[in-house]
Amino acid sequence: MLRFFIFSCIKFNLFILSSVMIKKKKYLYFLIDKLDENNLDYAKKIGAILVVRNPEKLKLTDLKKFKRKCSQNKIDLYIANNIKILFKLNTNKFYISAYNKKQFWHLKYANTQIDIIGSAHNPREIHEKIRQGCNQIFLSRLFKADYKYKKGFLGKIKFNLLSRTFSGKYIALGGIKEKNFSHVKDLNVSGIAMSSDKKKAGTYVPAFFKK
Repeated sequence: MLRFFIFSCIKFNLFILSSVMIKKKKYLYFLIDKLDENNLDYAKKIGAILVVRNPEKLKLTDLKKFKRKCSQNKIDLYIANNIKILFKLNTNKFYISAYNKKQFWHLKYANTQIDIIGSAHNPREIHEKIRQGCNQIFLSRLFKADYKYKKGFLGKIKFNLLSRTFSGKYIALGGIKEKNFSHVKDLNVSGIAMSSDKKKAGTYVPAFFKK
């Protein structure tokens, strides 16, 4: 009986240890406005997921070709805000911008395989994205960014407070560059997203996935 008890304890402890050692998957997103912003070989090499922010400004034929190339290279491609284009491309990846207040929960009834992600800047928008059915929330802006019409940023402390107040998976977005990238390890995130420093990301971002 004692031997059985000791053996059971050892098995339980090994199970707990293996569970702790399993690394959580981390995500890298590139937000793009043009289809030629990044070479697909480069995106595939560093494991980037692409998000097309303004698909309505692009030709549908070009989007279809681009989506096909992404599929061939096993690169996930998200379409932002436009359901019509989402359906025409026959894809399950949908991104909802922070400014988009529409409800999209019905999409999961129409397509149980759909994956919805979105962005937010504050508690109200986080609540909104949860109601919209987002599986991941891009919390922005993490660091100070050189945006002409966008001012202010969260910083590490406020970012962590928000991400720990509301349960869910969070992606850090905004102002991430090589000079401040080391601070990402202090964040409660499952990934990062980039819009301006994508071409340089390959020199320092891969370390993020090795942690």
